[in-house]
Amino acid sequence: MGKPIEIDNIERLEMMEEKFGISINGVFAEFDNENSILEVKGEIQATNGTAIDDDIELQVSAYNSSGKVILSTSHPFCAEDFFGIDSFSTYNNIIEKPAKIRIYPKKG
Repeated sequence: MGKPIEIDNIERLEMMEEKFGISINGVFAEFDNENSILEVKGEIQATNGTAIDDDIELQVSAYNSSGKVILSTSHPFCAEDFFGIDSFSTYNNIIEKPAKIRIYPKKG
């Protein structure tokens, strides 16, 4: 059984985080080559108090070494249920080890 490979090249779009009043923190990603699974987890925190103004989807995209998107997934956060900080975790089948992961918020 092989050990999962940590993905170090994780890109956040801080300008978009500011627009939505959040900060994405503690992001960790690893690829399980044996089972072809990518796991990405971390947390979001409100930057202006304990609330977010709108529902948010946290978009996670993975790219291969040629810059092609090989995974696109999202995790929703409901403004009504959000209180200051929350965590996220995604588990996805993927065809190859990603060279880069990009994570950013968009309106939900």
